[in-house]
Amino acid sequence: MKALLLVDLQNDFLPGGALAVPRGDEVVAVANALLSRFDVAVATQDWHPAEHGSFAPNHPGRSPGEVIDLDGTSQVLWPAHCIADTHGADFAAELQLQRVQGVVKKGTDAAVDSYSGFFDNGQRHATGLESYLRGRGVTHLFVMGLATDYCVKFTALDARRLGFEVSLVSDGCRAVDLRPGDGERALEELRSAGVHIVHSSAVATDDRQTLVEGKHLRLVRSSNGWEHVERTNCTGIVLVVALTENDRMLFVEQFRPPVGARVIELPAGIAGDHVTHRHEALESAAQRELVEETGYRAESLVMLTAGPPSAGLSTEVVAVYGATNLRRVAPGGGDASESIVVHEVPLAEVHGWLLTQQRRGLLVDTKVYAGLYFAHRLATEATL
Repeated sequence: MKALLLVDLQNDFLPGGALAVPRGDEVVAVANALLSRFDVAVATQDWHPAEHGSFAPNHPGRSPGEVIDLDGTSQVLWPAHCIADTHGADFAAELQLQRVQGVVKKGTDAAVDSYSGFFDNGQRHATGLESYLRGRGVTHLFVMGLATDYCVKFTALDARRLGFEVSLVSDGCRAVDLRPGDGERALEELRSAGVHIVHSSAVATDDRQTLVEGKHLRLVRSSNGWEHVERTNCTGIVLVVALTENDRMLFVEQFRPPVGARVIELPAGIAGDHVTHRHEALESAAQRELVEETGYRAESLVMLTAGPPSAGLSTEVVAVYGATNLRRVAPGGGDASESIVVHEVPLAEVHGWLLTQQRRGLLVDTKVYAGLYFAHRLATEATL
């Protein structure tokens, strides 16, 4: 799966902004032209607190361009820019943001900058971008944005280090060039790291045909004749393996019209399917679905794996989360249309309980058995 990654197309990096990149506004049109060619598009967004340590005004006597030690990392000082909840931090007005499924904020810690869209400059904390991409089955990233010699470069390098195939869209980038030639040197460094340098005109669309599209799904035929299903208005699928403190595993039961039966499942749902949470992170979606369906909130929520439930039928990739340290915060049961019944079953009794449900005429989602594997792992780790 290919994805377009737009790096920091924000007002403060455009002409007139606090940290304007020369001709930075020219890349917005490139981004808009490419957005229609990708099913997955993600944008990074600098989102700094006003007291950020990379801002020269926060270091009396220092000027932009000087280099200091910031909590153990070498840091170029910049003008104050992209301060959270300000116009400068907003995306370019001309950017077709409605085509972007996910937004990943970075630089939120005042003690360390984040050039890369994946990690802070000290490589201490991840932004969540990797898990977002893995959860959608992305293997090849097309990167563009501002600026070539800083955030674009470090994002592309980290993507390579993490194992993604990476193509840099050269006409979709502009450099700061604090030192003349920094942009060209960045391109050479990227080439040496195995990044492909391409022009936007060479980024071809997949030759495929949409056979039919509804509110939630589309049926697609690829150039090789293979037909598959894709979700629309969706940025990911989440599944939750939830254990209470006394090792009771949570299941949900509801009627599923396609199979005409009530089904035993794990708590699960869709990310980004509603305007109120269009750009939510997968972890946030997992927490929301857990609360909505079971009434429990997890104090500890960790991504366990991601993979396709039916690779020959759908492009869908499910991100599986482990939820522990649960506390009840809501009644659960889903919305009025779902009529969800919540079951709390002792982990040691799950297999027998599932057989009983099948004898009653219920179906059991096969992902439940994969969830059992992780549930036993979670229970074991909790006792260590």
